[in-house]
This record gives sequence, C-alpha cells and structure tokens, in this order.
Amino acid sequence: MLASAPTATRKGNSLFYDFTNQNRPVIFPCTSTSMSMAAGCLGRPGIVMMLMHSLDRFPIRSLKLYDNNPERQKTIADAVALAMKKVAPDVAFSYTTDPKEAFTDVDFCMAHIRSGGYPMREQDEKIPLSHGVVGQETCGPGGIAYGLRSIPDIMQLIDYMEAYSPNCWMLNYSNPASIVAEACRVLRPNSKIINICDMPVGTLRRMSYIVGKTPKDLDVKYYGLNHFGWWTSVKGKDGTDYTPQLIDYVSKNGYLTQKAIETQHMDASWQETHRKAADLLAVTPDCLPNTYLKYYLFPDYVVEHSDPNYTRANEVINGREKNVFGAARAITASGEFKGDEFSIDNHASFIVDLALSLIHISEPTRLLSIS
Repeated sequence: MLASAPTATRKGNSLFYDFTNQNRPVIFPCTSTSMSMAAGCLGRPGIVMMLMHSLDRFPIRSLKLYDNNPERQKTIADAVALAMKKVAPDVAFSYTTDPKEAFTDVDFCMAHIRSGGYPMREQDEKIPLSHGVVGQETCGPGGIAYGLRSIPDIMQLIDYMEAYSPNCWMLNYSNPASIVAEACRVLRPNSKIINICDMPVGTLRRMSYIVGKTPKDLDVKYYGLNHFGWWTSVKGKDGTDYTPQLIDYVSKNGYLTQKAIETQHMDASWQETHRKAADLLAVTPDCLPNTYLKYYLFPDYVVEHSDPNYTRANEVINGREKNVFGAARAITASGEFKGDEFSIDNHASFIVDLALSLIHISEPTRLLSIS
C-alpha cells in the first residue's frame, strides 16, 4: 500500500494523481462469483508477460492472482510462476482465493471478470438468437443479462479493494463496459476505478496497419460512446490526413488485414465483423465506423448470419481457451518456461499502458467517454 494518498493536481476539468511509490504491487482478480470465470484467466498470462517486459518503465515488487475457482486458477498460476521465475525472478509472486490476502498492500488492481463464465455467455448469445434477435455479450438481451450479473460482482471487488487497500486504483476490463461503468458512477461514485474498453484502440491499430504506421503515429478524432462511435479524422503527427485513404480501403475490405489476422485472435466471427465495416461505412461515408455498429444498424443481418448452435462463446472455448490452458499445462508438465508460450496481445498492451499513464510515466492519447 502507498504510505500516503496520491497527490491530485487539477488541470482543467481533470484530476491527475501522482503516485510517489515506485515499487507497486499489482493484483489480477479473475472472478468474484461462485461460478467458473474464464475471461480473466485467459487474459492474465498476456498481461503478466507485458508487465514483466515493462519492469524498466513500470517497476513492480509483487504480483498476486485472485480467483474463486481454485482449480482453474492453479492451472494458470503454476505456469505463470514458472514464467516469472525465468523473466522476473525478483518480483514476488503469489495466488489466492482469499480476498483479504489478495487485496492487501496493493496499488493497482487489474480486473477482468466474466460473471457466470462461458456457460452463461453461451446462454446470453443463444437464447436471444433462438427468438430471432441479436445474441451478443455486450448488447441486446444478452448484454443486459450479462450486465446485471456483472454489476454486483464488480461492486464486491471495489469494496474489497477499498477495505484492504484504500489508495489502490482498479483498472476494470470487465464487460459490458458501458453498463458496468454507469453502475460504478451511480453506486460507487467516489471509487478509484477506471472502466476501459479496447475496441476503439484495437480498431486504431488496424487503421495503422492499413496506412503503414503505428498507433502512436496517428492522431484521431472520435465521437460516440464506447462501441457506438465513429472516427471523423485520422492524421499523422506531421499533419498528413490518412482519412481518405482509410475510407477508400474500408469501403472495399472493411478493417480486415492479413497482419491483424496473424497478430490478434481472429476467429471466423471476428473476421466477418471487420469485413462488415464496409457496409457500415456506406451508411456514413464521410467517417469511419466502429465495427460493433453492425449489431445496431444491421441486426437482422447479424441474426441471419449467426449460428444459434455455435456462437462466439463456442469459438473462444474451442480456440483461445484450449490454447491458453494447453500452453499453461505444457509449461507446468515440463517444469520450464521457454519464453514464447504466452503471447502479449492488444488487451495486455492497452491495460499496462493505462497504468503507466496514471503514474505519469507516459501520457499516450486516450479516448474518454464522459457522461
């Protein structure tokens, strides 16, 4: 825990917090319900690897994993322990199912829970589809159901954090992001929590692939709310306007690129989503759409092209879930981490960069939703 509360400096309508302690313990809660939660467990190894490869700019003295499913946690945590022993032996590591142990003496809590696990995600997607409406984890009936499950669990995590480490910041990756964020605003208005979504950032990354740049090379103007938004301008640091080039490319291909397929988890449903951006652009041809708009602007198309017996949940269970847990079991069985079993994906990079932003080590551009 920090020795004293962080110093807040007001700049305009924003508060900037100065964390003076350079040795920051961090925890990763995976779940807060009695059900099996997979989302946090799947994302953890990549985030841990990103943290361990960022120690030169973000020093950490300890790392804790928190879960309420001991079996799932042990599979991931035992492999992470071997990985950290190789890449960051000086960072203390532990894992626990006890909230007091998990949340005591921490400065950052990175939360990514899935209330109800993949069994409930399947229901969120399949039940609406069986009635001819969009079945998706963040919007429609499934999104509402998921949100109602997530709200009490996130509130419990916040309460644990404030009870045992009142100066801690929570960076929350849990969906549905907008519903959870609004619940936090209403139910925990003074809590140190930032609810985040990487969809606009992820699309910016794909834009950078298209124009041959990196995301940090580009300045953008974006309006809307989270998934429901558009880019009106994408320019280089030198003022070069890439918007016309991007509009031309997206009108023909959507946001899909071969590089994105090779570097990010790109199941068939995601590839279709990025291709569909071409049709979304036709609705607003002067600005670039967020891919999630397909659920709002083309719901009948989405239902027609969805398999009610095999949804995104099944893709993850049979794909990323098997890959991550398979890699973890292989590491533990061999007793050795070779270095490339866990990948650092966009989710990991984004959440670590955000933590760095909070302590003023870096100040990258963020897209901020304000209500």
